[in-house]
Amino acid sequence: MSLSRIAATGLLAISFTAAPAWADGSHECFSGVRTWDGEYYTLSASGCAGAGYYQVTVIVRVGEAQGAHFCANVFSWNGTLTGNRCRPA
Repeated sequence: MSLSRIAATGLLAISFTAAPAWADGSHECFSGVRTWDGEYYTLSASGCAGAGYYQVTVIVRVGEAQGAHFCANVFSWNGTLTGNRCRPA
């Protein structure tokens, strides 16, 4: 068996065990805050870049909302972002 065939088989096996991606887009923001509504929270962030509107992962670098979040939908405009129905990713 050739080395390339072994490598391809190993890559295929790893890809089957990897967790599936579930976000349709992602944004990365410099800072942000979040407001809890009892079930989910609303995310407000600035210094953002990325793509996607529904089922989006948002990474916030500093501030109250620092960390990774998964939002049902986001609206991004001119470097600002508002995310709805967000939870920790």
